[in-house]
Amino acid sequence: MADIVAVTLLRHGITKANLERRYLGWTDIPLLESEIQKLKAVQRFGLQFDYCVTSDLQRAKRTAEMLCPQLEKLETRAFRELHFGEWEMKTYDDLKSNLDYRAWIDAPESITPPGGESFQAMKERIDAGFEQLRVTVLEHGIRNILLVAHGGVIRYLLTKLTTEDKQFFEWSVSHDAGIRLIWEIDNWKGGGKCISFQEVPLMAREDG
Repeated sequence: MADIVAVTLLRHGITKANLERRYLGWTDIPLLESEIQKLKAVQRFGLQFDYCVTSDLQRAKRTAEMLCPQLEKLETRAFRELHFGEWEMKTYDDLKSNLDYRAWIDAPESITPPGGESFQAMKERIDAGFEQLRVTVLEHGIRNILLVAHGGVIRYLLTKLTTEDKQFFEWSVSHDAGIRLIWEIDNWKGGGKCISFQEVPLMAREDG
């Protein structure tokens, strides 16, 4: 069997702001207690991994802690969500009469939220973080990685690392399933796209 590298992209557990459909970027709020209990119930999901990387925001860190208590975690700002600036923790209804916001909705890659982060800046820091992961995997012989991050981060990585003809906002990213990307080692070394990917439900590991 070919030597492969697998990276499972997993969105953090649910927060109150997620339920309220708020723009949640760098605001550091906790998971719902009910979500922590759900993650504890599927800890066997985390046993398959030999390395765990997470955004340094607590909703991602806590998700990783619940799923992979046996692993040391690499926490990094590189995989944070987009910083929404003045629109942090606002809803669509809060912002819908704001002309700058409506322009951003139409062209999010070319307009920056006031006081926030440009899409290009987000892409550059994610790229840097993933390149560091690539080097770490090669240096330490790691083969099965869990990356706990945020919806925007995962959408960008799927757009960049797969051969699917999908745009950023066409990807659906659930809190209840990871997406596992597979590389043959030569693809990984060369910085290429993954050779396959599949959804991995959190509950699947508890049912088997």
